[in-house]
Amino acid sequence: MSGHIFFNSDYNVLICKVHQHAIPSRYITRHFLEEHDVLLSVRQAIQVYASQYTVAEPTAIVYSSEPIQPISYLRIINGYQCQYDTCEKILGTLDSMKRHCRVEHNWKSRDGERWRETRAQTFYQGNNQRYVPISIELMVDTSQFMSQERYRCQISQSNC
Repeated sequence: MSGHIFFNSDYNVLICKVHQHAIPSRYITRHFLEEHDVLLSVRQAIQVYASQYTVAEPTAIVYSSEPIQPISYLRIINGYQCQYDTCEKILGTLDSMKRHCRVEHNWKSRDGERWRETRAQTFYQGNNQRYVPISIELMVDTSQFMSQERYRCQISQSNC
């Protein structure tokens, strides 16, 4: 199953290597049925693999406001971190950060930028999406590793 899914024991999450985000355990079968072109036998093997772990619920994940070491197989984004007092919320787009600052902090454009650019990752998509900042020094090594792995997969044309 190493080609499709990875269990991160530090956070107790199952990560889809192709989509680079975690999948709640109750959606594993559905995810690989609807989002991947894999045989039934492969989906069944993925389900067996996933069933051996106790997977944390998305709401149980603790996100640090301090930069952490990049987490393997999660997408790295260029995001924006709020700089109002102790807020430190991270969002994926400039528009969403401006909207956050307007709604939560009564920000006006004349106040200038009250955010900074950052590199970040998230485990989940949709309603459970929350970002954690990553250490930029460590990010370079991780991105090189990921691109080398993808390159090997493309050369060998295997299902990595």
